[in-house]
Amino acid sequence: MKVALYSRRRGEEDLQFIHTVIEHLKQQGVEIVLHCNCRNADDSCNAFFDSYVSLQQSLPIDFLISFGGDGSFIDAVNLVGDLDIPLVGINTGRIGFLAGIKKDNYKECFQMLMQHQYTIEKRSLLHMESSVPHMLPGNFVVNDLTVRATDSDSIIAVTVWAGDQKINTYWGDGLIIATPTGSTAYSMSCGGPILHPLTQVHVLTPIAAHSLNVRPLVIPADIPLTIEVQGRSGKYSLQTDTEKYVMNENVKLFLRKEKFHTNTVLFENSNFYDIIREKLLWGIDKRNA
Repeated sequence: MKVALYSRRRGEEDLQFIHTVIEHLKQQGVEIVLHCNCRNADDSCNAFFDSYVSLQQSLPIDFLISFGGDGSFIDAVNLVGDLDIPLVGINTGRIGFLAGIKKDNYKECFQMLMQHQYTIEKRSLLHMESSVPHMLPGNFVVNDLTVRATDSDSIIAVTVWAGDQKINTYWGDGLIIATPTGSTAYSMSCGGPILHPLTQVHVLTPIAAHSLNVRPLVIPADIPLTIEVQGRSGKYSLQTDTEKYVMNENVKLFLRKEKFHTNTVLFENSNFYDIIREKLLWGIDKRNA
């Protein structure tokens, strides 16, 4: 088995844990490469590797393992892109909806990997383009795309079309367009529904809408969306996962389901409902003890 490792900037405690995982994998005969984005001049992980490579240089790879929270996992999805490499997340962050392995059960999970005791969840992504070519460096999002006012004390009008049919003009602080994976992130915080990660839908969640009648809307993922924004400043803020841009209001956004998907490893002893009960503290009641 050959795996690639990825993480963001790490503290001393995380480094010690990563070293422990590397040693364990080597003892199991696993071939390891460390992605070039991980290299830091003062990083003690450097001692484990003669060279750092890109994923393309080290193909084929059986799994890409990310250390950290959901942000690190999203970085890993962007590194993989359409290479069709399954992703495994080890949670050294906080909530960790996407990073399914804990520090105290990584040995058990790696054993299941080697014995093929897992399934692959094919999660959909959101493709985006703008009416101005090459304006956006990235063209797909894992969690969500958010349109907001650039000025915190003003509102914007976000008009959305599904195909050639107008959905609505949302007046307020902004609008979130989330994938099923992203439904448990910003969208949920703004009152959006939780979606099963294998559903083929997107959810439109208004941010502080200036109408009590406006509610989140779930639409089929195969319907393309067009977004147009108007506001006092003539600009709007566009945030996609971990990137942020300032756009002129005459720039339209075009969204659709991405042609490829991300492969997420789900172990046999876990499922989506277990995860949301644990992460969202569902059922924490003395009557359920």
